[in-house]
Amino acid sequence: MIEKDFKIDFKGKKVSLSPKGSGGDYQVRELYSFLMDKFDEPGTMKYEVPIEAVGKGKFRLVNGWMIEDKALRHLKGGNLTLSVEPLNHS
Repeated sequence: MIEKDFKIDFKGKKVSLSPKGSGGDYQVRELYSFLMDKFDEPGTMKYEVPIEAVGKGKFRLVNGWMIEDKALRHLKGGNLTLSVEPLNHS
């Protein structure tokens, strides 16, 4: 189950692999669904959403969220990129 394999650091804005997880692989869209469901829960709605769909099978981490490389290696069948947000030069 994906909720046992991935952990979310809400304050640090990081998704990582749980050391006690199954070590299984998941589709990128499964991670998207898991994260969107988690961020719809009453206790987590105060945090910025970490991911958005940008096309069929294509997703992007947004709002400063990161995913550890170890966790990325367990995602298959899709494309996950980091958002490149412009620097504020004021």
